[in-house]
Amino acid sequence: MIADKQIKETENSSVELSITLTAQSIEDAYTALLKKYAKDITIKGFRKGKAPLNLIERKYGEMIREESTFNELEENLKVALDEVEDKYKPLAFSTPTLINEESLTPFKPNTDLTYTVSYDVMPQFETPEYKNLELEAPTVEITDEDVDKEIEKLRQQNAFVVSKEDAAVEGDIVTVDFAQLDEDGNEIGDFNKKDAVITIGKTQNYFELDNEFIGMKSGDSKTISKEFAADFADETYAGKTISIKIDMKEVKFNDVPELDDEFAQDVNEEYKTVEDLKKATKVKLEERAQQQLKDLKYQAVVDALIEKCPIVPPKSMIDAQADQQINNIARSNNMDMDTFAKIFEMQGQTLDQLKETWTPSIIKDINMGLIKEKIKDAETFEVTDEELTEALGDTSSYKADQLDYLKEMITDELKLQKVNDFLIENNTFKESKKLSYDELMNGPVAE
Repeated sequence: MIADKQIKETENSSVELSITLTAQSIEDAYTALLKKYAKDITIKGFRKGKAPLNLIERKYGEMIREESTFNELEENLKVALDEVEDKYKPLAFSTPTLINEESLTPFKPNTDLTYTVSYDVMPQFETPEYKNLELEAPTVEITDEDVDKEIEKLRQQNAFVVSKEDAAVEGDIVTVDFAQLDEDGNEIGDFNKKDAVITIGKTQNYFELDNEFIGMKSGDSKTISKEFAADFADETYAGKTISIKIDMKEVKFNDVPELDDEFAQDVNEEYKTVEDLKKATKVKLEERAQQQLKDLKYQAVVDALIEKCPIVPPKSMIDAQADQQINNIARSNNMDMDTFAKIFEMQGQTLDQLKETWTPSIIKDINMGLIKEKIKDAETFEVTDEELTEALGDTSSYKADQLDYLKEMITDELKLQKVNDFLIENNTFKESKKLSYDELMNGPVAE
């Protein structure tokens, strides 16, 4: 029976729960377990279950008392955790840990017992002001040059790869054999290649061969002297000059379609002219840019709220998030965790090191997630039947109780998604700088 319980808040959203059990409840538990074991224990000179309790107690009493008392600690911990305020209930991934266990044993008979467990709880904080903030975000201007670049990408994507008899030039796709030679012209080394396919000016290879292919035709062979820089990654070749034989097996080029009305129609049958293609391309670029700007505005809100409310999440919460991310990556690559860990070890890393590099971003994600939960509960976000139905998809395989649970989970997730738009709509953004489309989509600001 619990005589008293006290909770002390410690740092990083952890608490210590101290529970005092009455001597009587501890003795009752001990006596009950002693009698239970007495039925099965055999002691020389007595039939099974007939040995006197005092004899069993002298022989096994300390062991039985330890087991019964630990059972009592565990059972009453469950009771105490059921009774504490919600804010002091342990996180699902935080197991209460007994503090100073060694100081409790051996357990003394007929004595009240106080023990303390430590565990993590949900961080407690005041919701920061999240509306009417004055923030900064970039703007963007879509130019004709941006449109032309995007259309050029379309032309390259629709190009045909065609063999050529002329000499290779930058941008051509070549199939080559190359091998390191010794002084007698024999092939040596571990990095020789057969039928290597290389796009001149774009594809990397171990020997950093590139311009050496320019000017060669299909069927050509040559031996070159390749000088490596002193800081070349492989010390075997750093600062040295070696002979490399190159056999050009095939030269191809990208036959890029002309930018004309026919090409525009090939891209989309709704386009009749190049001008139609350009207009549609500009609209697509503007849509992409607006989505990126929206993401940057949201990120500006996130940074402001986290600065106003620097929550320190407990370690168990950070570890759980990191483990989830690692599991997701492993699963997406069809690997089990052991295989995934071994791959990192082969690269000289451990999963713990990976988690450590993730920690700052994980803390940021956790903090914003906690703040968003409070905003979701403080504001009124409606999820329509249409939105829920679309998010649910096919539900024919779910049982009624499963479907109810799924609806509840998805409704909550949809409300959280609405928080993002709410934060953008209810705050003010002034222009921090004007970016080009390429800077917005591919520069540091996009990372």
